[in-house]
Amino acid sequence: MNGESEINDWINPETRNYDLLILYSGGADSTLLLELAKIVGKTPYWVLIDYGQKHIRELDMAREYLTKKNINFHTIKISNLKIDSGLTGDGFKNTSGVVHEMHVPGRNSIFLSCAFSIAEDRNIDTIWIGCDYSDAINLFPDCLQSYILEINNLFKVAGPKQIKVEAPLLGFSKDMVVKSLNHFGIGVDTIFSGYGDL
Repeated sequence: MNGESEINDWINPETRNYDLLILYSGGADSTLLLELAKIVGKTPYWVLIDYGQKHIRELDMAREYLTKKNINFHTIKISNLKIDSGLTGDGFKNTSGVVHEMHVPGRNSIFLSCAFSIAEDRNIDTIWIGCDYSDAINLFPDCLQSYILEINNLFKVAGPKQIKVEAPLLGFSKDMVVKSLNHFGIGVDTIFSGYGDL
């Protein structure tokens, strides 16, 4: 069996039950999660979210990347959110100094709530999200370890059974993420990472 066939078997929805849900943006962090999931023998259900982001090329490239690898995915479209931020609405960048200028109010809470609903419906007990250490130190509050802890506390009581949220890259700097991707033969030119020209 060649490498491509092995990958296809890994992601074929008819061969195994899903045991992990991954929020996939198409950026460096979530692409590294794809490789880590393979290493630890997980069978992920991939969720992409269209929330009206101005850097929509990221989502387009995410679809292209997963399609090229013959990986099935589920795209959620959130419309009429009407939130103004550096990435949505009027493009207004936050200048408070308390959060990053590209902070989108409640973004990861919205994403994880959607993921929680799908995970419960599909009997998946773990969600991965691609927060890294660089996100935390760059003032994205919903990428902090304390946030992940509290969302887990919420999800303990939000449904009939606990669904865990894990952020495997919380100790990784962005440089470490990129170097890890290079180890897997993935160059930053093949993915969309950052916010483009915003």
